[in-house]
Amino acid sequence: MSAGRAISAAVLALAMLAAGARAQQNSPPPVEIDNDDIGGVVASRFGPEAGVWVIAQTTELGTRFAKIAVTDERGRYVVPDLPKAHYEVWVRGYGLVDSPKVAAEPGKILNLIAETAPSLAAAAQYYPAIYWASMIKIPDESRFPGTGDKGNGIPENFKTPQQWLNFIKTNGCGNCHQIGNYATRYLSAKLGQFESSEDAWSHRLSVGPSGHDMVNFITQLMTPDGGHLRALADWTDRIQAGELPSRSPPRPVGIERNIVVTVRAWLDPKHYLHDLTTTDRRSPTVNAYGPIYGDAELSSNAQPVLDPVHNTKTTIQPPFRADTPSSALANQVVNPSPYWGMEQTWDSKVNAHTSAMDEDGRVYWAAQNRAPNDIPAYCKKGSPLRSAQLYPRDVPHEGFFQNSRQVTVYDPKTQKFTMIDTCFGTHHLNFAEDADNTLWLSNNTGLGGAPGTELAVAGWINTKKFWETGDAAQSQGWTPLIVDTNGNGKRDEGYNEPGQPADYIKDTRIPYGMYAIAYSPANKTIWGSSLAHPGYIIRLDPGTNPPDTSLAEIYKVPLPGFGIRGMDVDRNGVAWLPLDSGHLASFDRRKCKGPLNGPGAEKGEKCPEGFSFYALPGPGFQGDPGAEENPYYVWVDWFNILGLGANVPIETGNQSDALHALVGGQIIELRVPYPMGFFAKGLEGRIDDPNAGWKGRGLWVTSGNRTPFHIEGIDAPAPGAPGKTQATLSSPLVVNFQVRPDPLAH
Repeated sequence: MSAGRAISAAVLALAMLAAGARAQQNSPPPVEIDNDDIGGVVASRFGPEAGVWVIAQTTELGTRFAKIAVTDERGRYVVPDLPKAHYEVWVRGYGLVDSPKVAAEPGKILNLIAETAPSLAAAAQYYPAIYWASMIKIPDESRFPGTGDKGNGIPENFKTPQQWLNFIKTNGCGNCHQIGNYATRYLSAKLGQFESSEDAWSHRLSVGPSGHDMVNFITQLMTPDGGHLRALADWTDRIQAGELPSRSPPRPVGIERNIVVTVRAWLDPKHYLHDLTTTDRRSPTVNAYGPIYGDAELSSNAQPVLDPVHNTKTTIQPPFRADTPSSALANQVVNPSPYWGMEQTWDSKVNAHTSAMDEDGRVYWAAQNRAPNDIPAYCKKGSPLRSAQLYPRDVPHEGFFQNSRQVTVYDPKTQKFTMIDTCFGTHHLNFAEDADNTLWLSNNTGLGGAPGTELAVAGWINTKKFWETGDAAQSQGWTPLIVDTNGNGKRDEGYNEPGQPADYIKDTRIPYGMYAIAYSPANKTIWGSSLAHPGYIIRLDPGTNPPDTSLAEIYKVPLPGFGIRGMDVDRNGVAWLPLDSGHLASFDRRKCKGPLNGPGAEKGEKCPEGFSFYALPGPGFQGDPGAEENPYYVWVDWFNILGLGANVPIETGNQSDALHALVGGQIIELRVPYPMGFFAKGLEGRIDDPNAGWKGRGLWVTSGNRTPFHIEGIDAPAPGAPGKTQATLSSPLVVNFQVRPDPLAH
């Protein structure tokens, strides 16, 4: 060998040694796992991939099952506590396309290769719905107020652009399902052949059991130039032509990388879920490791039950009287669904909307158990009940009436049901912390001048008395919502009625029914939300004798906020509100500067200074400063169950496949990357073992979209797409969130 070659070989050898040393220095430390974990390192051709998800899925358990973890800053991951089964494992992340699925079993180290997206178009298929839906064009704010067909074309009832946005978000099109997911941003060939995309959308909105409601909504958004129908057609046309979202989502950072998500399915693809209950909110160790109960609302008499220990799903069916009408009467199929044809998939007499659990593990449903035209005598004028004497309830409805529910209770110990016939309709429900175990119930009727405002009451059941006596009549009460507009500090009968000129020597009944209902442990008051634009919250102080002493206060959501649905209250008495303006808002009554009663108190304008607003993440419509989010509900973590802190409000990111938690003034995003299409409705925390750290507690959430089959199928032909066949369409989901102390904890 020549001297030159020898020197070159030596240099090469030294270079290789140096490269090896650098590789050893840069390689992540090994991952530690137990026999029920899968762990390893995720890397792409660019090196370790931080903030991407590793998904482990199996079909060998009693229901669809997937567990998901996030990689740390060095690309390391641990998917913990997997049931024994064979799994498919792959990587999903923003900027990537799904890696090939790799067979694996718990107890094995599995290093994975992430695949960088070959194009922006390929990467965008994994973006949450909000990024696609923000591409929909909305009317310019200069077109408001609407002056009708002979003016600017916008219907006259839309006074502001916020009112239009509210109608296409939570309190309209976005109330029931995601907009912008794969199933909605493309027009399926199964719909048929049409001359234009507008015709296709017009037909699409008429199919299935909710066709009547969708046509009703879009009709109210029509203008001479096609209105929102044309906007939807233009949107899907542009996507079909290759237009992409203008922004991309960020990867998880910080504590977001500590989140473990477990996904299970329950019920079936034809029937949607609204809500769930897992425990007694006041004592979240009740029903530890026990079944989770769901609420199938309009879709089915059968209510789902999930056993999260054995990963099995079953159903139970609450009873009802023979004359009870079915939801099918109001939700008849007139045009065939691409998924179910003319089948009447929604057919429920139970109509169970929401549930709550008491300290003995009994499940209370806001559910229908009799016909809405058969009202008990104890509800009517002449009844000995004080509530009936002051405000009799005798408003019958023929056929099916959505908000004519009573209460049905299931005792898992005896497996028996009990029906409680209430004089007031029921919707949401929450227990008070009192000796009577009072169950407070809202009635979503009366939206500020809309028909049915005479039904706008808050009701309650003394459950202690009911279980002692079995007397439904003597155990219940209700009250209209009366504001102290004469300013004397108490409730007076002979009040002003809604819609009449105010006489401020009297109190005033407000026509705003409560949608959500929440109990404040701080002062034993009851809070609720009203959907009337721009949104109101109502505070009800029951007083010492609620039928006689209950007094209400009302507060209107000020700009920049608008558009409310659910709400909750923390243990300090602060109300938390999800808003269509793209905010999580709070209302703290302690910040109010002036008197809250007296003349004008019925208008809700006494305390704008009590509101604070926190912007939600995600893009907005062009020209709109708020995120294109339509959050449905907020649940406040009273007892730091999830590990983000006590009294942390957690809002449903319905357009974002996520939940949003407000921690220290910052939004933490708890995202579900798989299956895409997560649309949260009900959520509740439970502590299964207070001594087991993060493993013994978690947040349970149901995906409550009315189109569960839109959720990404287990055999999806494209990212986020529904299953290929009816057999592989997704059922509704139950999602469990846990927060570890670090991304590798196991």
